[in-house]
Amino acid sequence: MKINILFIINKQKKNAKGVCALMCRLTHNKVRKTFSTGQFVNANNWDSKQQVVKPPEPDRKEINQQLSLIKTKINRAFLLLQVKDEAFTVDDIFSLYKGVKTAKEYNVIEYFERYLKRIKTLVGVEIKQVTYEKFEYVKNDIKAFVKWKFKTKDYPLKKLDMNFLSELDYYYKVGHKTQLKQVTINKKI
Repeated sequence: MKINILFIINKQKKNAKGVCALMCRLTHNKVRKTFSTGQFVNANNWDSKQQVVKPPEPDRKEINQQLSLIKTKINRAFLLLQVKDEAFTVDDIFSLYKGVKTAKEYNVIEYFERYLKRIKTLVGVEIKQVTYEKFEYVKNDIKAFVKWKFKTKDYPLKKLDMNFLSELDYYYKVGHKTQLKQVTINKKI
C-alpha cells in the first residue's frame, strides 16, 4: 500500500490579489481526496515537476516550508494507520492529518463475531452450548445473506436499518437453503 501526495495549482480559484490556490491531492487505492493547503501563489511561479514555488515569488520559502510540513504530516498519518493493521481509506488519512480522531466503524459480520467471542465465555455460566451454537448458525445465515444480497463479504454496521431486516426476512423465505416458518424467522431476526 502506498499513498501519492501531489500539490496542484488551481487556476480557476484566484483570490482578490490575482494569485491561485495551491491544492493537495491525496491518492490511496485509486481514490482521491483534494483539499486546499491555504497557500496562494502566482501560477507562473509554480514548478509542478519539482513541487515547489520558484523565484520571483516573494513568500516562496515560507510556502515551500508549509508544503513540506503538510507532506510530512500526511505521511505520518498514513504510517500511523498502517501500524494499526486495519483497513483504512483516503478519508481516514485526511481525518488523521487534520487531527480528527476516527472511531472504528464495524461491519455486521465482524461485530457479530466479536459478540460471539464474548458470549462464548458465558457457556456453562449463563447459557448452554446449544444456545451458543444457535447464535453461530444465525451468524452463518447473516454471512450467506450479505453475500447473496450485497455480493460482498461484510456490510457496514452503520447502514443496518429496517430495510436490511425486511430483506433478511425475504431471504429466509426464498433465498435460504431451507424454507423457514415465520416463527423461526422471527426468532433468528
